[in-house]
Amino acid sequence: MSLKLAESENFIITNEYEKAFLIFKDSNRKANIGDFYGDPQTAIISNDERFCAVGGCGIIVYYLHEPYEEYRYNVTTIQWKELYRENKKNWWIQDIKFLDSSTIIFTVENTDIDNGGRYRLNINTFELTRCN
Repeated sequence: MSLKLAESENFIITNEYEKAFLIFKDSNRKANIGDFYGDPQTAIISNDERFCAVGGCGIIVYYLHEPYEEYRYNVTTIQWKELYRENKKNWWIQDIKFLDSSTIIFTVENTDIDNGGRYRLNINTFELTRCN
């Protein structure tokens, strides 16, 4: 069973059994854009459809352009960037929202690491700041 996490004019993001999928509305095309221990919880798609961000165990920022590579663990690529998913330093993301076109705000569940709270992330520079 899949659950819709986000939708834009041309795309839908769903989750199925710990994976996040990007569905192209104008075709039968579907791309795996992330794999999350404990299922992806939340997602957003930028208004200009330049990128999306999926959260659960950490965040994956996936850039919406060809070739739409299928997500793979331990791969460095310009198609996506993984954040806060390191061993023993996983952040459990509860929600993601836009502050503006290049900044997202997300909520981290309180854990033993004492990193719970709200954070602001610049998608262009990946500068992270804690919200008050």
